Amino acid sequence: MPAAPRSSLRGALLLGLAAGALNAAIALPFLGRYGWHCDELYFLAAAKHPALGYVDFPPLIAWLGWLLHALAGNALIAFRLFGIGVAIVVAVLVSLIARELGGGRVAQAGAALIAATSPIVLGAGSIYHTTYLDLAATLALLYVAMLAIGRPAPRLWPLVGLAAGIGLEAKYTIFAVILGLFAGLLVTSARRLLATPGPWVAAAIAFLCLLPNLVWQAQKGWPSLDFFGSQHQATHTDTPHLVYAWLGAFLLGAGSLLAVIGLVWLWHRRPDLRVFVVTPVVVTTLFFFEDGRSYYPLPADFVLVAAGAVALSGWVARGSRLRLAPVGALLCLHGAVLAFALPLVVPIRSVSGMSRQRLHEQTFFGDELGWYELVDLTAKGWMSMRPAERADAVILASNYGEAGAISLLGPSRGLPQPVSGHLSWQYWRPKQLPQHYAVVVGGDPNLLRWLCSSWAIVGFAGSSHGFVNEQATVWIHTCKLRRPLGELWNQGIARNTF
Repeated sequence: MPAAPRSSLRGALLLGLAAGALNAAIALPFLGRYGWHCDELYFLAAAKHPALGYVDFPPLIAWLGWLLHALAGNALIAFRLFGIGVAIVVAVLVSLIARELGGGRVAQAGAALIAATSPIVLGAGSIYHTTYLDLAATLALLYVAMLAIGRPAPRLWPLVGLAAGIGLEAKYTIFAVILGLFAGLLVTSARRLLATPGPWVAAAIAFLCLLPNLVWQAQKGWPSLDFFGSQHQATHTDTPHLVYAWLGAFLLGAGSLLAVIGLVWLWHRRPDLRVFVVTPVVVTTLFFFEDGRSYYPLPADFVLVAAGAVALSGWVARGSRLRLAPVGALLCLHGAVLAFALPLVVPIRSVSGMSRQRLHEQTFFGDELGWYELVDLTAKGWMSMRPAERADAVILASNYGEAGAISLLGPSRGLPQPVSGHLSWQYWRPKQLPQHYAVVVGGDPNLLRWLCSSWAIVGFAGSSHGFVNEQATVWIHTCKLRRPLGELWNQGIARNTF
């Protein structure tokens, strides 16, 4: 079926912005309510150490963080506001995709609204994270690819490559989207495009964008490969296939049903764009069998959500008013999902309310509390040392969250910058580590026996929030090292794994 005439670009942009504004209105009152998440502390530290690569994530999140830090310092709200900006971009892109598929104002508004208020996108203002860079980058890539393939517009292939390259610097999971696009080109009538320069020019540009990161990886001995192996073990354990399917559908809200409708409609009504049916199917299948997180394939699924909105609006327009009933049921379903999901993705509950409902066990919010107690206890351990020992001592954190919290909150308590061997923190140490004493934050008894000739317990951080999270169970010790820290570093401290 030929493509329907497109409505105005300005209208699609305004509808997307309006849907994004609704997302912002929901999230803005609760920005920074609990505090820094452990991953945010890590990204903030990375922003203060800009590089061409990192062990467990590409560099874009750090460079954007560097810019935010230069503009706003350590203001958590600035980082969360950036996330809301990303959510608005997502809503706009989904509206534009619906327009490109021939949808009118109703379809564009519906697609953008469902996307902007889906649980996955509502969480954008609650955490500064690569997940949301991936969401925007994937949709930008798929939108530009749709323009290049569907119109067709061969001159846009370099822009497709640039979008893919930026996406690769945002989150490595976009590799699956690129593979899905290639598979879609290969198995549909769009394969003719593989005989033209366009896709190969795009691939070359994407590779050039990634090249500095690859150089960094080669110089460091490809540490990300070690990390990917440990990450796969973790996701294999905590994301069984049933959870992957259920949680992925839940995070899309009613968009899950729209995606199914869109898949069928796009395949049958737009054979010229079947690439964009194959792509999300390939991405979802890859992460299903690779034991990826349930939210990994969702950015690509929003193309099908937009297609479903186009299909549903067209179906309603061609029939009687009775056809509005299924639309109403769909909106009621979406509202019900939001009522349940909102406290899980937006910090609308007080700390005590979150504790009473045990939401910290179901969300990432549990990792936003307890940092002040941990740093206070670290300061107590530091001050318990004799002055001569402190002059020859270091604070050694066992993971990136603890290191990031001490780095951010420690100076106001008289603490030096910590060191840690965990993931990218291992590269942010001083060149020389001659210290013979340490305050060891975290770690297990085996580490202490290997690291220290003698040690003393300072205590464990505990919790003032009414629940126990990981920070509350961290033990802190003072330690006399068996050898200077620099001699021990590469033997058991620096590591590329969880």
